[in-house]
Amino acid sequence: MTPKPVSRLRRLALAGTALTCAAFLFRANVASALVTRGDDFLRAGDVDGAVRSYARAAAFDQHSAVAADRLAFFLLLRHHPSDDARAFAVATNALRNARQDAAMHDAPLVAALLVDRALAAVRLGRLRAASHDLDAAAVLAHDMRYARLAARLAARTQRRATRAQ
Repeated sequence: MTPKPVSRLRRLALAGTALTCAAFLFRANVASALVTRGDDFLRAGDVDGAVRSYARAAAFDQHSAVAADRLAFFLLLRHHPSDDARAFAVATNALRNARQDAAMHDAPLVAALLVDRALAAVRLGRLRAASHDLDAAAVLAHDMRYARLAARLAARTQRRATRAQ
């Protein structure tokens, strides 16, 4: 007795289900591939293409701190008007996810996200928040350059407050 052939609709449904399961199960791998593709765009000199690829990676796997770090950093490098607020939001969201994700305790990566958010905060005029983030990055990365930059921002904030009085 020969088995009944599978209909086209059933094959399409099975293929769709298999692809959906694969995308869910391998989202970290797909995000990593998208980050690599973004790096390739950068080597070719296409910053906008890299930002698109990093944005896809960050959207595909919201717990990918590498994708969020690269996205925030290269958004800041583009110098487009809306990119500063977007970079701040991306870094903030990634840091929130990093705190919730118990497996993600990579101090240098968290420090890089803090620095990205601090640079975006400086561009947005949020000097106190930037100083706070740089202090935290200095502790995590054991890098005094961040502490010096935080101190300079604090002094700048103090000068502005003194001038305002």
